[in-house]
Amino acid sequence: MAGLSLLRVVSNSDLASKEQEERDKEIQERQSSELILGMSAYLRTAWSAAKIAKKPIEDIMLTALRQRNGEYEPDKMAAIKKQGGSEVYMMITEVKCRAAESWLRDILLDNGTPPWDIQPTPIPDLKDHDERILEEGVQEKIVQSIGQGGAAMNEQEITELREIVAQDYRFALLQEAQDRATKMKHKISDQFAQGGWPEAFNDFVSDIVTFPAAFLKGPVVRRQRTLGWEDVDGKTVAKPIERIAPEYERVDPFNIYPEPGITNIQDGYMFELHPLTRTMLSDLIGVPGYDDQAIRKVLELGVGESWIKSDVTLTKDDEERKFHTEMRPTDMYDALEFWGKISGSMLREWGMSEKEIPDPALEYDANVWMVGNYVIKAVLNFDPLGEKPYAKTSFIKRPGAFWGSGIPEIIEDVQSICNASARALINNMGIASGPQVEVNVDRLPPNENITQVFPWKIWQVTTDPSGTSNQAVRFNQPEDNSSKLMAVYEKFSKLADDHSGIPSYLYGDLNVQGAGRTSSGLSMLMGSAGKGIRQVVMHIDSDVIKPVVQRQFVYNMRYDPDESIKGDAEIVARGAVNLAVKETMNVRRLEFLQATSNDLDLELMGPNGRAAILREIAKSLELDHEEVIPSREKRDLLQRSQAALPPVGAQQQPGAPVPTHPDGSPKGGQAGNTVSNQFTGGAS
Repeated sequence: MAGLSLLRVVSNSDLASKEQEERDKEIQERQSSELILGMSAYLRTAWSAAKIAKKPIEDIMLTALRQRNGEYEPDKMAAIKKQGGSEVYMMITEVKCRAAESWLRDILLDNGTPPWDIQPTPIPDLKDHDERILEEGVQEKIVQSIGQGGAAMNEQEITELREIVAQDYRFALLQEAQDRATKMKHKISDQFAQGGWPEAFNDFVSDIVTFPAAFLKGPVVRRQRTLGWEDVDGKTVAKPIERIAPEYERVDPFNIYPEPGITNIQDGYMFELHPLTRTMLSDLIGVPGYDDQAIRKVLELGVGESWIKSDVTLTKDDEERKFHTEMRPTDMYDALEFWGKISGSMLREWGMSEKEIPDPALEYDANVWMVGNYVIKAVLNFDPLGEKPYAKTSFIKRPGAFWGSGIPEIIEDVQSICNASARALINNMGIASGPQVEVNVDRLPPNENITQVFPWKIWQVTTDPSGTSNQAVRFNQPEDNSSKLMAVYEKFSKLADDHSGIPSYLYGDLNVQGAGRTSSGLSMLMGSAGKGIRQVVMHIDSDVIKPVVQRQFVYNMRYDPDESIKGDAEIVARGAVNLAVKETMNVRRLEFLQATSNDLDLELMGPNGRAAILREIAKSLELDHEEVIPSREKRDLLQRSQAALPPVGAQQQPGAPVPTHPDGSPKGGQAGNTVSNQFTGGAS
């Protein structure tokens, strides 16, 4: 029929397939663009260089893990088995590492107060205060003076008035700055508690004593799923909620790959390797900054493993007692997180605006994620100074080096010598535990058992066929060298104390010679040993705690809606300083207290002076010093009340008023006599 045309009917499945093909084509075009391919090629080149440069450090870290686990290196274990004998491993490294971890946690985590503080600057600059307020205060004072009938002020009086008003203004300014700093400190403490800081820092302490460097990451803003509470019909009901909040995490040193040749994290680029499960990767869908379509394509294809996996990963898993991880049925995706410089043209191509990238020819600090051949994220570094959200330090720093040294590396030689001494000692004890028997088999009758020696054994022998009078059985006792070998072991185990800076008396060794036999001498030794750990705490203060708190402070200043916490303040890390001051001052106070415990000094100091010293010592011991040592006012009040009481047993004068307590009960003689009569049976 004229005018009619045929309509094509397409099913829903065909439409969905067509849309999927268009999305795949769009992803391939974007990922295959010249600039994205150039970005991927650059990241692969940078990754290869960083991976090769880290190989010697990975060997050191694997050795450190084996030392803590009490395991020999594979080549050394093969040689020991070939030689035969004992395979004992003395756990000196593990003991030293555990003692160092405990010591650091006592200093930095178990004091009850955080090892950092926020204080206003000496001259705070607050947004709501300026010189105009000061001038208005001066004018107001002048108007008040004239309004009260005073004469006009001369220049000197105005200058004096200005100084008085300025002092009041500076005091109010400092007070408000302190209030804001205190509120900011409480805010950051709450963010640390909810963002995983205690757990991350606890794991960080284990890393710093074990590996050449330890890393802490944060604040990183992430979507958190937590438990909330709401009121439903008068009842409190649990409800899961999601929120965007800063988080902190310990980063495995095995997963950090810095640019070759750099000294600090901020000097060049750096990679972090993320082993992600399928669930972890899918959770990134919908997070701002990530390419949802690229992530879906990665999940569909299952890519991201082949060019990153190495034998180090499997060896590390075995040392961490994660056996047979290669048989894990869960799909794993290795993502590379890059922090460094990226050309502006690449970022423009990714979709950033001209406002974000004003000059495509410049290099910009960027954060790029790659999974296989797919770039799933490319954004600018959110930090205003372009700093990476990582902090790192080492137990022992090496000048000019990115990686330092941990305790296992420091005492590796001492550990090897102690192991060799222990193996030789056990082997010698076994050999010297009984005689070595030499048997002339020509003089033994057939079927004589020569494999066992026991008391009262009778040896049957025949005539010596050679015609000599040599014995058929000879017993030789091997020399016992156990005392010499034990002396060698003890000598080098003591050297482990010196090399690591963790003496054995810190973790319960009672065999302390010399000055350590007295309490004051042991206190002096522990104070000297603390100098080494203070150096480590200072590294943590300056390299980790202060930068992380500073970044959280900047984050709150930029994004937190509460203006009452914002002010001109500075971050103070006080772990090492407080430790040194507390230890030194407490020891000196105790020494001063003992030195002044004589009649002459007590007469000079008086009870108030001695009470002041005791109160400070009670403070350092975290006691309730107001209850243990009453203040001067309380002591004076107590003395006056005692002076007003008549002596116990004194007779009350007839007609005299009876002194009473505020509750109306009698005090003094009558109450005292009553108590006295109770204990004396009423006898006078």
